Amino acid sequence: MEAKVISKQDLATWIDALVKQYEVIAPVTEDGVVVFRQVSGLSEMTIEGMVGPAKSLREHFTPPTETLFDYKLEDLSAEVIPPENEERHRVIFGARACDAATLLYVGAVYSNVEPIDTAYFMRREKTYLVGLFCNKPAWSCFCTEVGDFLTNPVAMDVYLTDLGNRYYAEPLTPKGEELIGLGNFRPADENDKVANEEIRQKALERLPKRAEHETACLSYDWDHPVWTELAKKCLSCGACAFLCPTCHCFDIQEHPKLKKGSRYRCWDTCQFEKFTLMASGHNPRETRKERTRQRVFHKFKYSQERYCMLGCVGCGRCIAACPVNIDIRRVLEELEKTAVAK
Repeated sequence: MEAKVISKQDLATWIDALVKQYEVIAPVTEDGVVVFRQVSGLSEMTIEGMVGPAKSLREHFTPPTETLFDYKLEDLSAEVIPPENEERHRVIFGARACDAATLLYVGAVYSNVEPIDTAYFMRREKTYLVGLFCNKPAWSCFCTEVGDFLTNPVAMDVYLTDLGNRYYAEPLTPKGEELIGLGNFRPADENDKVANEEIRQKALERLPKRAEHETACLSYDWDHPVWTELAKKCLSCGACAFLCPTCHCFDIQEHPKLKKGSRYRCWDTCQFEKFTLMASGHNPRETRKERTRQRVFHKFKYSQERYCMLGCVGCGRCIAACPVNIDIRRVLEELEKTAVAK
């Protein structure tokens, strides 16, 4: 598909055209934090100079709290009322390559469970992604260590690169070509292509090289001393899990009101002590040692074994947000140092 270019002066007109046809979700600054929210125009968006959104796209596919169904009781019968479907198609504008790659992983997870998570797949089917290349990766980013999706994006329809006074646009799907058709784009010339490549190379020089975590993680040591060290530092606050784009665990609760009520799900995490607490009182992950080990094993070893892909996209949010400076990159170094020694 042919790469094209749009002047920044024409960007607002393109966004307006998208808003007329779709619900547009884009990065905005909310209380000093960049998050993805629905917008009505370019003036609300935080695009220029953005290092990276503090939150991923997760809440737009699996909300933190979501009603599964309402119900009404009458004698011994119950009427189940499903939630209303979200009808409008959406465009997520400015998605980062790591967050888009997450959809490949989460889709694999939800495809392997019954019953099918219809709410997730309905949102995914109705969502188109206009991605934005990371010109200025954050200090905590390590996406290039776990994959090549920064330069070979997945799950996107259009991939933009900021060239200063214009955006270089690569349509990646027929839908992406359709979206680009709504704006005042021109075909990219040789100067645009060279500028695009230079900016990408400059960003790549700031990022780590590709590692072989897919192979190394299969030999991670269950009894490695790093688990004890992590347990001493971790506060079990859950910040790493709630900011992680690939985390997908939730709890299910009832909210009864006399003869009616609702069942809902809400985000949960394996880092909380009661996550695996059973009705009998037994807890297979009673201490932080078991819980921190579970997180790393799940992201790497178990995901590689089950889905043939890592459960980490290297967004680095867990590193940036951890109040006690736990760095998953250093944990992997320790684990793989031992694996190599063996």
